[in-house]
Amino acid sequence: MPVSEKPTTASTSASARDRLFDQPRQLVDFAFDQTVAAVFPDMIRRSVPGYETVVALTGLLAARHLEKGGRCYDLGCSLGASTLAVLRAMGTTPCEILAVDSSAAMLDEARRVPGFDDRIEWVEADVREIPIERAQVVVLNYVLQFLPPADRMPLLRRIRAGLSDGGVLIVSEKLAEGDYFDGLHLDFKRANGYSELGVSQKRAALENVMRIDPEDTHLARFREAGYGAARVWFRCLNWASFVAWPDGDPR
Repeated sequence: MPVSEKPTTASTSASARDRLFDQPRQLVDFAFDQTVAAVFPDMIRRSVPGYETVVALTGLLAARHLEKGGRCYDLGCSLGASTLAVLRAMGTTPCEILAVDSSAAMLDEARRVPGFDDRIEWVEADVREIPIERAQVVVLNYVLQFLPPADRMPLLRRIRAGLSDGGVLIVSEKLAEGDYFDGLHLDFKRANGYSELGVSQKRAALENVMRIDPEDTHLARFREAGYGAARVWFRCLNWASFVAWPDGDPR
């Protein structure tokens, strides 16, 4: 089956529809707990424009750099959608994928997702603390935005130091690109069935935990962290995916 026809969102058959913020509730900061893990595939599909395309292409990008027996890190793996995409792109080629997340609830749910095999090692850890060693590929999809701004540069530098020659870093993020695209993103969520209350309450819950940067800040940070080149490879509204090479643009 062609990659484009394969489901790209890692999910269990019991995945529920995201209605977490549809009823009035006492708001606390958003957390990747069991309630979020149970609806996460539906939540991210209806909230992030282009998500399924990004996941599938993350697998193809990774496979260009991940050699037989090589190592890939999926940092902030959530339910392992990017990990699963890498496995599919690699076929039966032996490799090692360390799927890392600090949320025990996410990892518990991920272990129940069909399609994984013994090439995966699930690691419960803070992505800021796990050693990065002999990496040919590091995936960092939708993670930096949840880290304190002061912690982003040190993480990118550690990843750079742990990347092998010819390695690659894949990053996806929501961007701070002004009211126009922010409004279109809200329209996208409404079109996907989120209520006005749901949109408003989720936005309030994320306010203190999700701090986003503009595109040029990301590109400048890659340069400062020691990457030889970085480019945007996907953009939809105020969401973008980057690829960064430690040794310069391979073109």
